[in-house]
Amino acid sequence: MVIVAVLGGIFFLAILMVVVVYARQQNEKKKIEELRRIRMLADRGRQMQLLLDEIPPQYISSDLRAFVANQWVDLLHEQEQLGCKEPRIKTELEVAQNKLQEIRSSNQPKHESINDLQAANAVRRNLKQLNKIVIGLYQERKIAQRVAQGYLNEVKLGFTQTLVEVFRASARKAEDEGNQRIAVVHYKRIMSELNRHNPNGIHNQTLLECRETIAKLEEIIAIQSESNDNQLADSVDVMMEDQDSWKKKQIYDD
Repeated sequence: MVIVAVLGGIFFLAILMVVVVYARQQNEKKKIEELRRIRMLADRGRQMQLLLDEIPPQYISSDLRAFVANQWVDLLHEQEQLGCKEPRIKTELEVAQNKLQEIRSSNQPKHESINDLQAANAVRRNLKQLNKIVIGLYQERKIAQRVAQGYLNEVKLGFTQTLVEVFRASARKAEDEGNQRIAVVHYKRIMSELNRHNPNGIHNQTLLECRETIAKLEEIIAIQSESNDNQLADSVDVMMEDQDSWKKKQIYDD
């Protein structure tokens, strides 16, 4: 009887130890998962901040910018809920809320149009990242399909606008330098880009302006070409007269 009791006690202690070890392992796994989740949320938050800082306001609406800022705030709150007590949370939350207030107040700094292809490509990379984020949030059922589609259309519009501004700046520079043919090439590039992304005729007015500008430039090119042809013809006539004069001189000399 005593042996049975002893064996029972040993068995109970063994079971208890297994339960304790298992509980500790589960707690460790939970902590590790929470830390991993916090790091992931922190990375997403920094990404939201980067998009707000590096995408000029003219490429996405205040509504979309406020949405991104709200996502940043929510990501910081979620880190708090997971038990993150890092001092950065308070600092970043204050920055995010200030950014959101700035967007809503419409007192945002004005940005000049992009006229450098390298700068345009940097903006386009950020717009691609924003596009990816919106799709991800829709797939996670955090935003409705209608809202997601509206934001995606905005991103696409901003994507097109970056190239259009670069081509327009190049065209105007060529015009200022008197290179009408090169200017026409850039205006045609604008039209090609807009025609590829023209839902509901949103770019029709800009396309019309480009056509009118190209027509004016081609008229100038035609006038210059005619003038050059006349100059060339005059030069040929002068050369022929000089040659005849030289031949006559040779005859008289002989």
